[in-house]
Amino acid sequence: MKTQVKPLDKIQTNGRNLHYETFGNPSDPAVLLICDLASQCLSWFPYFYEPIVEQGYYVIRFDHRDIGLSDWVDPREWQSNPYSIEDMAKDTIGLLDALHIEKAHIIGASMGGMIAQRIAISHPTYVHTLTSMLSAAEASKLKFNLSLLPAFDAFRPPLEVHLKFWSMLAGTRYPFDCKPYQDLYHEGFVTRQGYNPQCFIHHLAAVQLSGTRLHELGRIQAPTMVVHGTEDPLISEAHASVYAQEIPKATYLALDGVGHEIPEPIAPTVLSAIFNLFSKI
Repeated sequence: MKTQVKPLDKIQTNGRNLHYETFGNPSDPAVLLICDLASQCLSWFPYFYEPIVEQGYYVIRFDHRDIGLSDWVDPREWQSNPYSIEDMAKDTIGLLDALHIEKAHIIGASMGGMIAQRIAISHPTYVHTLTSMLSAAEASKLKFNLSLLPAFDAFRPPLEVHLKFWSMLAGTRYPFDCKPYQDLYHEGFVTRQGYNPQCFIHHLAAVQLSGTRLHELGRIQAPTMVVHGTEDPLISEAHASVYAQEIPKATYLALDGVGHEIPEPIAPTVLSAIFNLFSKI
């Protein structure tokens, strides 16, 4: 399938220039993909988004502030004025406004799920459905396994470090497939030079110091699905099952033997559930 992507497109939102990429027909219903902490939009692999386009949806992915081809925040500015999950949600809403999209299906992974939850709570008119994958709520009370987060303090960490990090997040159900992550490294780190060594610190602070409280989840009115791997080593699956129960219209999809990942073999199962969710509007 041929998808159309404009890799140099940027819009200004909330005082920042955000890089975004689109796939499919703009007249089709929109699906917005919100990526993980310190991840470039390239982490939404073709095996996940291309089937969505093939089903007749217009897919948008983008780089958060501080990463990829979007604006990077000067560390001195961040020290005096750190940004929050709420700020990143406003970035995302600004992107939808700039693209003249009044409503979208919102899919967020990990930190992206936290941003998606905040959008569904504070900006509900923009949300057809919410899919929160590998994510959390009330993150300030969580005990993340921070030992899994790498010391990516070099401008371009070695490929071996990059692959080791992602392999540590994988579950036991499927062998770790390094090929998508090799491609991600060569395109994002080498070709685009999109890795910001300050990004982990800035994004992690936003996750730990802000975001959705459990009691706020009851305000989410959009049809919702929470997806989580039973072997997620970074965010406990037990937490995901708890926060899913706080969302009035939520269903819960546990991925047996899967870690902090959506590996290609499980993607059809996840996408089938997502398309079923889309049909509820």
